Amino acid sequence: MRGARKGSPVLGDFVWVGINAAIVGNVRIGNDVLIAPNSYINFDVPDHSIVIGNPGKIIHKENATEGYINNRVEV
Repeated sequence: MRGARKGSPVLGDFVWVGINAAIVGNVRIGNDVLIAPNSYINFDVPDHSIVIGNPGKIIHKENATEGYINNRVEV
């Protein structure tokens, strides 16, 4: 990727990335985010979100990764 988004993505805590999803450029993926399979992400994603599709669509949901991430250890 070129321009303002040149760089690598930064993933927060408790992020679940589905198979064949593409996260491109210098974007921030928040905490408790589920990225559905085959999604294309080239934008920042806020905490507690689900992202689906190409182009990605953000759906806000508390406990977005519940049932997907097991053995969570809260500190």
